[in-house]
Amino acid sequence: MNNKMNIKTTNQWLTELILNLGLVLCAISFQTQAIAASSDEIQVYDDAINEPGEFNVDVHTNYVVSGIKDSEYPKEIPANHDFRVTPEFAYGLTKNLEGGMYLPAIRSSNGDWYLEGVKFRLKYLADHEKTGMYLGMNFELGKVSHRTAEQNWNLEARPIVGYRTDEWNLAINPILGFAVSGNNHTPTFEPAFKIGHKLTNKTWINLENYSDFGPLNQMRSHVQETYLTADTEMFGHDLNIGIGHGWTQEANDWTLKAIFNIPL
Repeated sequence: MNNKMNIKTTNQWLTELILNLGLVLCAISFQTQAIAASSDEIQVYDDAINEPGEFNVDVHTNYVVSGIKDSEYPKEIPANHDFRVTPEFAYGLTKNLEGGMYLPAIRSSNGDWYLEGVKFRLKYLADHEKTGMYLGMNFELGKVSHRTAEQNWNLEARPIVGYRTDEWNLAINPILGFAVSGNNHTPTFEPAFKIGHKLTNKTWINLENYSDFGPLNQMRSHVQETYLTADTEMFGHDLNIGIGHGWTQEANDWTLKAIFNIPL
């Protein structure tokens, strides 16, 4: 009896901590009047997919509290104190296919806003049970400016491998990135994974890790960033919030992120 009460109290405390983190993140976002990040979206893909005919928008927001201050290539906006906002429109085509479109925007540390271009994606998720293994694939093709990518046209292939129980969820994305434009088309390897644990009927807490090992022909650990995140609800809408820390010289020190889901 006491053990059950302790578990319940601990879950309530963690839930309050997560929601408070979300309020802090929102407050920081409004105070800076911008959101900057290391990428358009900081997210591990799992078995979530829209039902046929379901239409919604995920608003990805990322703010680099402390990060890289120098450009990696000419015209790049350094990540430090930048803010990114990326609306992602998603539509369920079939029970196994989902289409999406991104409209990334960035605010540099000097206060200037830029619309970066457009990206399209197609996600496939194989038939699977509610619990157990799931498999899928996501392709993304987009054109953005040199402010956020060294090459204008880029393609991403994101395999989705996961295993879900009633209390746990493990998802792995061994991502390959390809520069479609330019002269160098060697794919880069950027794996990501997430381990999630269910706290309540509406809240999961997750540990997410994002890596960048560079081109496949000369791999090394360029970037390692780990995030503590939560999937919950706020005002009836799905919300993913988190704080991340970088472990390598090329990574950002601290980043805040939030993803707000709005049904349409």
